[in-house]
Amino acid sequence: MSAETMPKSYLRFMRSDRLLHVLLLVSFTILGFTGLAQKYSDAGISIWFIQLLGGIEQTRLIHHTFAVMLILVSIAHVVQIGYRVYVQRVELAMLPVKKDITDFFDAMKYNLRMTDVRPHYPRYNFIEKMEYWAVVWGTILMTLTGYVLWNPILVTRYLPGEVVPAAKIAHGMEALLAVLAIITWHFYFVHMAKFNKSIFTGYLSGEEMEEEHGEELEQRLAGNVRTPPTPDLRYRRLRIYVPLATLFVLFSVIGTWRWLTAEATAITTVPRIAAEENVYQPIPLKELPVAVEPTPVPTPLSVISPARAAIPAIPHGINDDRSECSLCHAVDSMIRPAPLDHEGRSDNTCTTCHQQAGGAP
Repeated sequence: MSAETMPKSYLRFMRSDRLLHVLLLVSFTILGFTGLAQKYSDAGISIWFIQLLGGIEQTRLIHHTFAVMLILVSIAHVVQIGYRVYVQRVELAMLPVKKDITDFFDAMKYNLRMTDVRPHYPRYNFIEKMEYWAVVWGTILMTLTGYVLWNPILVTRYLPGEVVPAAKIAHGMEALLAVLAIITWHFYFVHMAKFNKSIFTGYLSGEEMEEEHGEELEQRLAGNVRTPPTPDLRYRRLRIYVPLATLFVLFSVIGTWRWLTAEATAITTVPRIAAEENVYQPIPLKELPVAVEPTPVPTPLSVISPARAAIPAIPHGINDDRSECSLCHAVDSMIRPAPLDHEGRSDNTCTTCHQQAGGAP
């Protein structure tokens, strides 16, 4: 078709499609940054990024917030598909068909310069279908594993405990795979090979339609397009669809909210200022209100008998019956375990070998 007879542009995406795509783009991007920063938290750039966001607790909050946004976008997309399929009777153009296989081999031949004939793609080619179903699969997996990680204790009441670490691995690996796929696959075909702005503007030019969706263009020019339902038929279908869609939305939103607020199991970090307030700060002797005698100097080892000189003095007071010695010096003590030759000795024999600092026991 000549450029004079071809329309200047074709509507490809409705306003609702573009809005959901923007919300998906924003939520996915922020989830990718905040999620990978937590997965590789030891990396220098992750530490810098987490500090930039205000700490790990703030990073988790941002990650959870945009995870909820992604869930809501998915719910809206399901309602949108249901409306178009049931009410408007739009063809499910994203479903794989046999022609996708032949288009794949035709594309390989064209890219390898084995033929000069460009494949005639329908509304969505096999590359776009693969991307779409990858997003669907990834979103389902990330949502299910995210639910497990959000409420691990509740999940382990009904499922084995191994589900939680398995969900963590799957969540992190799928996130990494999704980010790499967007960078290496989506960016190349949509932004680098040729920048396709239709998802933002809603329209493709006639030349772009002929080059990227030739089969769809031929159908449009031949008048082979879908006839919208009559107002009466559309109204009858809406009377059935609207209550069902409303129940689905309420069930999905309320169920998601109840699940995400079922428990709070994350261990929060201790505020830094709280740890600094408890640090012991000694007061200089000259600033004390009353005179304080200095700590007695330990008895030199030269004064102690040679048999006892190898054992250090006790730098604290003890009671008369030495019943407190075993609190620190018992064999199983975590403070200061005693040697094995203390077995069988009683508390009142401590000072046989250990002398108290400053003189007599």
